[in-house]
Amino acid sequence: MKKRGWLLFALFPILFSCQVMPSVSSSGSSDNSLSPVSYEKDEDGFYILEDNYFCSTEDPTDLGRRNKVFIAEDVPEEEHCPFLRLYVGAQQVPVFAVKTNFSHTWSPSANNRMQNGVATIGLEGKATLKLQLSFNSVKSIAIRPLSREVPFDYDEPRRVLSFTLSQIGQYTIELTNDRTLHLFVNSIAAFSNPFPSSENPLVFGPGVHDASNDSRISSYNEVVVSSNQKVYLAPNAFVHARFVSASTTGVQIKGTGYVSGATFPRDADAGTATVPLDFEFCKDVVLEDFAVLDPAGWCFNLYFCVGLSMNNTKVISSRSNGDGISVQSCQNVEVRNCFVRSWDDSLVVKNYLKWSDRSVEGTTRGIHFSDCLIWTDLAQSMEIGYETVGAVMDDITFTNITVLHNFHKAVFSIHNGNNANVTNVAYKNITVEDAAMGQGDGTNRLIDFQNIYSENWSSSSKITSLGSVDGVSMSNIKIIQGTESPAVLIQGCIDPREGFSKEPHYVNDVCLEDVSLYGNVLDENYVSLSKAYATSIAFSSTGNPITGSTLFEQDVSSYGNNLDLLN
Repeated sequence: MKKRGWLLFALFPILFSCQVMPSVSSSGSSDNSLSPVSYEKDEDGFYILEDNYFCSTEDPTDLGRRNKVFIAEDVPEEEHCPFLRLYVGAQQVPVFAVKTNFSHTWSPSANNRMQNGVATIGLEGKATLKLQLSFNSVKSIAIRPLSREVPFDYDEPRRVLSFTLSQIGQYTIELTNDRTLHLFVNSIAAFSNPFPSSENPLVFGPGVHDASNDSRISSYNEVVVSSNQKVYLAPNAFVHARFVSASTTGVQIKGTGYVSGATFPRDADAGTATVPLDFEFCKDVVLEDFAVLDPAGWCFNLYFCVGLSMNNTKVISSRSNGDGISVQSCQNVEVRNCFVRSWDDSLVVKNYLKWSDRSVEGTTRGIHFSDCLIWTDLAQSMEIGYETVGAVMDDITFTNITVLHNFHKAVFSIHNGNNANVTNVAYKNITVEDAAMGQGDGTNRLIDFQNIYSENWSSSSKITSLGSVDGVSMSNIKIIQGTESPAVLIQGCIDPREGFSKEPHYVNDVCLEDVSLYGNVLDENYVSLSKAYATSIAFSSTGNPITGSTLFEQDVSSYGNNLDLLN
């Protein structure tokens, strides 16, 4: 494997200076006024363009700060996306293949998966990237999150999309209804190994790691992580394994590499699954910067953990039960700046019993999600439940969240199917760009808060009485577009089972303040509002602008146009 000094990460600039092609358009659409040009195709179906098309221009008179883009070294072609090529200047950025699922009907086999692209770069300042397609985009191109207002031009004769980024974060470059580049833009600092050699970190360098070529991966495809162990996933490392840690303290996994489940089978009927990140009874865990692709089941299994920090991790799932970030019977969990595209619940909080001693029920407290981007192909975007075994589920917050798409079930959901007392839940400063619920076998519900017995889920781990939902607030929620009149369902129930109390189990004290649906503030007269066994349900408006989520902005005004490429 070619070495490029990735352990030390001395970042040497590579400068490109050559004539750049004229701008095609400033409107984000094709400029059909260009004279027709005929290009030959290469063996992969891409047009063979002018030699200087992807070059950038060096301006010696520019006194602004130099922009920097970090591009990690490439890995074997079997990981590549075959129909996308990404360039910064004349330097090609590796674009890797990842499966996504555009079906919105659940199936155990998840047969309708399609290949898409994912890439990771580092950015300081601003940079123009060019994305070459081996096909023609026939829909209105979108770069999300929309609030970034990323400027772009599509050169249709050459099938090249040019766009300029000036902020770190995660982006989806949506080219057709089913073809997307997921672009993860990190700070330059994220590409350096944060662990000194004295801490003896497990370092996975660029390239493919699996049980056949890396002795640290067991024959069970596991990397077992012990207390105080540090793990570093170098840029463009592909680790085909699962990381497992139980009853440990002080584990850290960092780096901008990838954990891939693509080689592992997932059979929902047989129960075959491989969860990439499995942490049980752990304390003080730190997970940062890496991406998890195509998990064979859940992505994160966080179970009876206390004190866990997750920052800038990314998830793309496409198979059955492909939950994104699943937090179960945990306390003091902070999830920040993460991206989740999932084929099941995206952000989910559950309360389970202790499997080794079923008399011990879960406690969930202090679970905080903030500054995250979500794309939900199946199920719910922000879910509490259904499995809620244990009295305490308290202080669960979703703050400053942007939902790029939700195609299936509710964006906001609480399903208390067991004996939990779900208290102090808050959804605050949230934007939903595309509320397209109800597709496939989904339901057109925007908000779904229920205290309800479920034949499927209430007895899946332990049969209990029903509890309550008490104290839910929603504030500064902006739904931009979506399906017509999505339901707002707030209801408790009387337990229908024999042998259980026939007393009502309520949803209490729900406050919806400044919730804007397509420009209209929700109130008690909303046509699709449904309430039952629900008390103290209040709608209100402060009269202030409803802004939804806000994205962190870095000031790039001091940067010029010259570019250094680092690797």
